Amino acid sequence: MDKLKGVAALAMLAGATLLFQGCSNGTPAAGVVQQTVSSTQHAPLSPQVLQQFANPLVEIPIAPVDPNNPATYNVSMRQGSWDFGLRNMDGSAIVNPATGKPIVTKTWGYDVNGVFLGIYGPTVEATKGTQLTFNYSNDLRAEVNGQKGTGPYLTKHLLQVDPTIDGTNMGEPECRMVPHLHGGDVDWTSDGHPNAWAANDPAIQALWAAPADPAIGFPGRPTTNKQPPYLYPNSQEACTLWFHDHSMGITRLNAYAGVAAFYLIKDPAVEGSGNLANLPKGRHANPVIPALQSDEFDLPVVIQDKDFADDGSLVFPTFTNLSDYTYEALHDANGNVIPCLRPEMFGNVITVNGKAWPYKNVKTQAYRFRVLNGSDSRVYNLWLQDGDTGEIITPQLAESVAPNLDWPVVQIASEQGYGDHAVEVATGPGRNGLLIPPGARADIVIDFGHPVFKGRNIVVRNDCPAPFGGQFGPDAEDITTLDAKTTGRVMLFKVANTTGTPSPLLAETGSGSIMQPGSLIPYGAFPHLTPDRAAGPRYLDFQERPDPAYSFLDPTTGQANPRIQLLLNDRLFGDPITEMPQLNGTEEWVMINATPDVHPMHVHLVKFEVVEKGYLDTVNFPGVYTRADGISMPVVNNPAAFVPDAEPGGATGSAPANSVYRLADSEKMFWKDIVMVPPAGTPGPGTIVNPGYVKIRMTFPRIGTYMWHCHILSHEENDMMRPFMVMATGQGN
Repeated sequence: MDKLKGVAALAMLAGATLLFQGCSNGTPAAGVVQQTVSSTQHAPLSPQVLQQFANPLVEIPIAPVDPNNPATYNVSMRQGSWDFGLRNMDGSAIVNPATGKPIVTKTWGYDVNGVFLGIYGPTVEATKGTQLTFNYSNDLRAEVNGQKGTGPYLTKHLLQVDPTIDGTNMGEPECRMVPHLHGGDVDWTSDGHPNAWAANDPAIQALWAAPADPAIGFPGRPTTNKQPPYLYPNSQEACTLWFHDHSMGITRLNAYAGVAAFYLIKDPAVEGSGNLANLPKGRHANPVIPALQSDEFDLPVVIQDKDFADDGSLVFPTFTNLSDYTYEALHDANGNVIPCLRPEMFGNVITVNGKAWPYKNVKTQAYRFRVLNGSDSRVYNLWLQDGDTGEIITPQLAESVAPNLDWPVVQIASEQGYGDHAVEVATGPGRNGLLIPPGARADIVIDFGHPVFKGRNIVVRNDCPAPFGGQFGPDAEDITTLDAKTTGRVMLFKVANTTGTPSPLLAETGSGSIMQPGSLIPYGAFPHLTPDRAAGPRYLDFQERPDPAYSFLDPTTGQANPRIQLLLNDRLFGDPITEMPQLNGTEEWVMINATPDVHPMHVHLVKFEVVEKGYLDTVNFPGVYTRADGISMPVVNNPAAFVPDAEPGGATGSAPANSVYRLADSEKMFWKDIVMVPPAGTPGPGTIVNPGYVKIRMTFPRIGTYMWHCHILSHEENDMMRPFMVMATGQGN
């Protein structure tokens, strides 16, 4: 993308080279650890001293509609403040040691049609078949005399920016944005190309404006702080989407700061009839902003893990960049140590809808929760436990309480709409939990009318190791990233001590059941796509390799290590496009994972069917797999080496239920836009043994350039993202 910069931008690049002056006399590597704590230089706020289950769950309000222009939404990115509900164990306020006043957290978020919450944005409700126009602007300004957004344009990000990664290494302004409607079937010019960002200061943005380049599918970079109108046709099925910032090199930081919001596509024609009409709902005045509405029983829920400093400020932990030659800390022109992107980010405070470990008073009836994992890297594995007795809520316990009733927790929809039928989820810890990776959505119904919940305080638990390599239990866990007392808890349901009426929706039989095959899909039977690409499946692989230029000091080992690049097909983001499907073509993509982590892969534009999971047997089929090398694509010379529904070394179908190497019930008959790809049996930079794989099938409905990437955002920003270009019929490869 260098050719997009222009003369003025190249002048900035000349200044950016000053970042590396002084490397030879920088701070010795042994002194780097002090720089990895916080951008504020404040001490970290320990989650062990924080009160839990004291904040009511925030009902995110529905964005208002402009009565004079109901098809247009004006959305701006703004800076504000937010109370995450951080309190001492006794409920008292935590005091900023520098000011002596209660802590305040500075945040970023979306102002939607004049409503700014301080973090995230109000939920946009769209109607299937009705196009909406979104006018996005970047209005990040400082606060003056207590008036937010009235001061000068901000020049520094809330969080530490690594100026050495793709998208930040040309001296790009730190306060920039480009929105992406995650899961949206939209034209490529409205998809949010990572390099089509707008800075907040129009004068700065004018220096970085760039023309469109159709040859690579670049829609151009605007000349002001406003994006051209984005058009969302809402032509897809009813589903739960979200929009968030997608700026190259700072996506992880902007989403973490709060630049995200729900986007619900509704279809009154089908959701108002049949058993869909009986799903939980009930519009009422929003408890926080009574002038706005929210749904009492159909609640969007976003889970994010965060770190805080003792002054309440957000912290996105970093390492320190070291010279790959001297292993001394790199400094910028002002003598500041240059931060280094970490492989993953795992916060130690769990927030739900912007509150730390909130609670929700629930009636003894069914509720719908549209759960979004908005975290950078953390996968959640959710299950339920009595907060007073420690008793795990399982199907066996539920049956002992009410033998004639079925399990009261089911998933009804995934990222791209309703499933064929509801499936039981969150039946216990470990492999029985509800597994949700970053960026994914799980639309679930919990029937608190079931007697097993009556009068209980139900803790939503999480026992997913971080990072997640596909296994559960103590051997897979790291106490620094998963603590049963903190990150192992998500929120609390306080269930009324009244007798409820179990919902007939969750009955195994009956006309109103959502448990029967075909009961939820309102658009016909669930299809099984037939690939029509003449060349057959596309083989794609994931690799790790040492960064040739940068290292960091790992404070956990005291050793200097090369920074790891996570690549798709051994290519960087800006390398030539290799995937060129044709318009309305249906393809099978086989993603082969040669790394030790589970990767949640997201493909823009499309909804896809997950066909198969398992591993590629490189032991019994030696030489079957040749990795991509940056020039040639990966090769699999014998498809018989794919072993479905099996963990490395096992026979076909031998993987236990809910293994990441086996199709989950919530994947078999659900449209997806994110899929977890299982890891290799023996990963590494050398010989890869038994890499994991996933097969997906999808049809490409629009011409243009889109992205596919890992939705662990720290991986995406380390170049685990590639463009693909949908070509006209008869073209492509």
